[in-house]
Amino acid sequence: MDSNSKKPLRDALHQAMREIAPLFNLGTQMAVSIVIFTFIGWWLDSMFNISPVLIIIFSIIGVFAAFYYFFKAIKNK
Repeated sequence: MDSNSKKPLRDALHQAMREIAPLFNLGTQMAVSIVIFTFIGWWLDSMFNISPVLIIIFSIIGVFAAFYYFFKAIKNK
């Protein structure tokens, strides 16, 4: 194969990578939002001494926030 025939393939690959690159970090963002909300719930539970009520509530909020952002990102693509 000469370099002229590889160029369209390379350009198509670069274009595909540019389009899906923002989606690569969705898993990390989902995990981080769940962990942050769970930590907030744990911290509030330790302040108010009503464990595990707020951990559960904030974990669920974190899951909903993560999926909301996930579907929002997928919809925009």
